[in-house]
Formats: sequence, C-alpha cells, structure tokens
Amino acid sequence: MNTRAARYAAASTLPLPRPVLAWWYGLPPALRSTRWPATLAFLTILALLMGFHSVVQSAVKQGELLRMSVATRTQAEWRCHALQGDRQRAHCLRQLDEAPATAAANAPPENTAALQVAQR
Repeated sequence: MNTRAARYAAASTLPLPRPVLAWWYGLPPALRSTRWPATLAFLTILALLMGFHSVVQSAVKQGELLRMSVATRTQAEWRCHALQGDRQRAHCLRQLDEAPATAAANAPPENTAALQVAQR
C-alpha cells in the first residue's frame, strides 16, 4: 500500500474534513514538521509573557507613585497639625485641599522622587 494512501486512510478517523487533510499531506515534509507549531506556540507564549510583564511593571510604578503621593500628603498634614494656632492649622489644611494655582501647575513638582520614578 502506498504510504501516502496509508496515512490518508489512518487520518480519516480524525474529525478533520478530507480537503483539509489532503491539503496538509500535500505540503512538503519540512512544513509538516512538528517544529512549526511548537515554534509558533513558543513565540505566542513569549509575546503573552512580555505583555504581562509590561502590565505588571506599569502597575508597580503606579502603586509606587500613589504610595509616595500619600506619604507626601500625610507629611504635609502632620506639619499643619504641628502649627501653634487654630487659625493657622485651619488655613494650612485648607491650602492642602485647594486646587493648585495656575502658576504652580506649570512649576516642577515639589516631590522630585515621584518625578524620577515616573521617568523610569
């Protein structure tokens, strides 16, 4: 029996339709190698891992910036509470809650550590 016919007969038990099997067995042996699907699977897994790494790295940066922002805010509140007079404390806390002025918005941030982390 012809080897191609034997393979075709053995493959007829697979759920693939005959035209697909005919196309598959019509390919050159180098293309029918199991290395191609394994290589494609490896590259797909590698791309997914690289994407996952990028997402996790961004989340870590964002968490670090949030932690630094909270620490800066807590330190500023502590300084406000350390002031002597009630009026000074209230004014200081009000300033923390106000939106920054337009001139201050264009100035570099006071917390340069957060800027350095953001630029990494």
